[in-house]
Amino acid sequence: MIKLTQLEKHAIGRLANPTRLALEDLMVPDFYGDTPHQLAAYVIETYDLGQLDGVKSTTAAHVLDFTCQFDAQTLRVTGKIIRQV
Repeated sequence: MIKLTQLEKHAIGRLANPTRLALEDLMVPDFYGDTPHQLAAYVIETYDLGQLDGVKSTTAAHVLDFTCQFDAQTLRVTGKIIRQV
């Protein structure tokens, strides 16, 4: 199982300090996949966040960072990945 913690989303726009909304921690089954793209797709599907736009690939292996499109708005979602044995 993979645990996603400290998930936060905020809208990307012209505001200097956008309001960040905390999301509940998630447990991702092993069969769903363990790549950042697959984890991002799971989060989007779970929270109905629209469509995946891109996954940041320059982050550390324990960080999930991606953007998605929802109702003509770009959202950024960040969180920590904890791989459990």
